[in-house]
Amino acid sequence: MTGKKTYFIADIHLTLDPDPKRRLVKSFLDQVIKQKADLYILGDLFDFWANNKEVLILHSDVLSKLGTLTSNGSKVGFLIGNRDFLLTNKTLATFGIDYLGEETQIQLGSKTVFLAHGHTLCRSDIKFLKYKERAWPLFRFLDRFIPGIIENYIAEKFILKSKKVIEAQDDETFRITTHLIKHYFNMGMDAIICGHVHRLENKTVDGKQFFSLPAWENNAGNYLLFENDKFTFDYFDGQ
Repeated sequence: MTGKKTYFIADIHLTLDPDPKRRLVKSFLDQVIKQKADLYILGDLFDFWANNKEVLILHSDVLSKLGTLTSNGSKVGFLIGNRDFLLTNKTLATFGIDYLGEETQIQLGSKTVFLAHGHTLCRSDIKFLKYKERAWPLFRFLDRFIPGIIENYIAEKFILKSKKVIEAQDDETFRITTHLIKHYFNMGMDAIICGHVHRLENKTVDGKQFFSLPAWENNAGNYLLFENDKFTFDYFDGQ
């Protein structure tokens, strides 16, 4: 007998502009809805999020699909990423989605699983960690007061600058810190799943598993599937 399926995705980065990935994502969600499966989104579903009407309207199609999934009895958990960290429990709860913060621990079958977007696991990315500590509280404060049209304009400029900074830095900066993986395994985790680094990784150490999800492309996206107490990587291309 086939057990209930649980999907994991990360780093789709849906933009506010017309995005070819939008149709792909909605088609993928239709599949998850049809299977009555559970879904965990490990951050950066959106390339940018702010709590204003324009952003909510532009992403309402995808959020409504997630709402359909939860209304059918499936669980949808959302971990915030470094791009959509302004998403709130209030917004997600409207669609029945569980807000899981930056990191969480879940039980899947016989396995205890640690989930994170991944930015908290890249301890070599010191510049970002210092920036996050300083800037995220400020952005959350300003998000309550800045008019949407101004906020979205500022965000667009900031994202472009951020991408240039990332491209200029050493690739090693954006690797998950090895000793943290060992730490969570020692703490009793059977598996660790994250995104953020945009690389597909599948490692097994003493029977414990580490998975890193890659970013989605315009025509296909990788996902991790848990079924019958086993994890498998696969991809979705809408076919």
